[in-house]
Amino acid sequence: MQIAQIGIALRTAFARHLVYKRVAAELAAHTDRQLADFGLARRDIPAFARQAAGKAAAGKAVGATPAAARQPHLHVVHAG
Repeated sequence: MQIAQIGIALRTAFARHLVYKRVAAELAAHTDRQLADFGLARRDIPAFARQAAGKAAAGKAVGATPAAARQPHLHVVHAG
């Protein structure tokens, strides 16, 4: 593995880690009722965050896509 490839792998892993932390923290801030409205249970948060992180970095270098394309967004519609 060349130095450039190692750098890309490190940046990608770090980007995935940041997405995981952000998604997990955002979901953890919701109540159990809100999570249920999203179709999630609290125990599902780590798996959901891993999935979001994997999709966000999907084998691409961190600098290869615009920031908006790398960041998953949770769109929540509150019934009211």
